[in-house]
Amino acid sequence: MSSVDSLRRAADGFRGVVAQIGDDQWQLATPCDGWTVRQLVGHVAAGCQMAATLADGGNRQDAIAVLGVDHLGDDPVAAIDVALGRQQAAFERPDIDARVFHHPAGDMPGAQLVRFRLGDLLVHQWDLAQAIGVDDALDPALVREVWDGIAPMVPMMAASGVFGSGASGAVTDDAPLHVRLLDAMGRRP
Repeated sequence: MSSVDSLRRAADGFRGVVAQIGDDQWQLATPCDGWTVRQLVGHVAAGCQMAATLADGGNRQDAIAVLGVDHLGDDPVAAIDVALGRQQAAFERPDIDARVFHHPAGDMPGAQLVRFRLGDLLVHQWDLAQAIGVDDALDPALVREVWDGIAPMVPMMAASGVFGSGASGAVTDDAPLHVRLLDAMGRRP
C-alpha cells in the first residue's frame, strides 16, 4: 500500500468517527488534555490545511498562519471534509515524496510529512472515538505503518511534550501493537 493510499484510509477512518458525533457531543472532553471534541476535530482540520498549504508551495510562516485559524466554522462536518479532501489532493502529486517541506517542526521530506499526517489522523481517530463512546478499533495495517515510523523515536517522544507524557513504561513488548502505539503517543488504552 502506498503512503497516499494509507493517508486516504486513515482519513476515511477519522471521517467515519466524525460522522458519529452527535449534536450534543461537540463540547465533550477528549483524551487530549484540555481539548473538546470540536477542538480535536479543529486541530485535525488545521493540520490537513497546513499540510496542503505546504504542498501548494507555502513556507513555514504560511503553515503557522494556517494553524491559527478556526477551520470549522458553523459546519464542522463539511469543514473536515474540505480539509481532508484538500490534504489528499495535495499529497497525490507525483513529486510529493521527494520534495522538502519547511514544516513548523523543521524541514522534512514529503514522505515524512505524509507519515506525520497519517499518525495524526490515526491517533486522533482513537481519541475522538473514546470521547464520543463509539468503536475505537484502528486499522491494523495503518497501526503497523505508523508504529514502524515512530518506534525509533519512542524514547525521545515524552521529552518533546507533544505526546503528553509519552510511553508509560507499563506496556510490554508483547502487548498488541495498537496498545503500544497509543501508549507511546501518551494515551492510556
